[in-house]
Amino acid sequence: MKTTTTTLRDEVLHEFDVRSRHTRRVAATPARVAEAVDGVRLGGAASLLVRIRGLRLPSGPIREVLTGSGFTVLAERPGFELVAGTNGRFWALREQAHMEAPVDLQAFRAFDRPGWAQGAVSLRIEPLEDGSTEVTTETRVRCVDGAARRRFAAYWLLIRVFSGWLRRDFLTSVARIAEGPE
Repeated sequence: MKTTTTTLRDEVLHEFDVRSRHTRRVAATPARVAEAVDGVRLGGAASLLVRIRGLRLPSGPIREVLTGSGFTVLAERPGFELVAGTNGRFWALREQAHMEAPVDLQAFRAFDRPGWAQGAVSLRIEPLEDGSTEVTTETRVRCVDGAARRRFAAYWLLIRVFSGWLRRDFLTSVARIAEGPE
């Protein structure tokens, strides 16, 4: 049984229009899973899918990938949970040009530009009683108004499957590294 606590993602973006959550149980300690998260490098198909959307995918650990592509780390419990967020018009053809990294959590919470949305991505590592670890990635999107909600809904229909595939692939890579030889 895992512990139930308020998550940082709840504190950062508790009201949202869309949520995509993927979880994987990993036969390793939280410390080993945290090391594995830092060891995963996105590439190949992930890079291609991201480039098609007009984004640049920096190399490095997930934290560097997020901050290098327009996100700001808004909350963190090192080794257990990280939440990064951005503001944008994610449905735009050149998405990167329509994203603005918030200065901090206060600026993210205050954002209310009509026609825009906010995205928060979290990664949570949670110990389980049997010694394994649950690792979860969750994306939440809050649209500022109805126009943004309609545009995002159409966009989400197109990319939802690919977005989920990328997150499941990330979790599979984390598990492979964490459960592999030390």
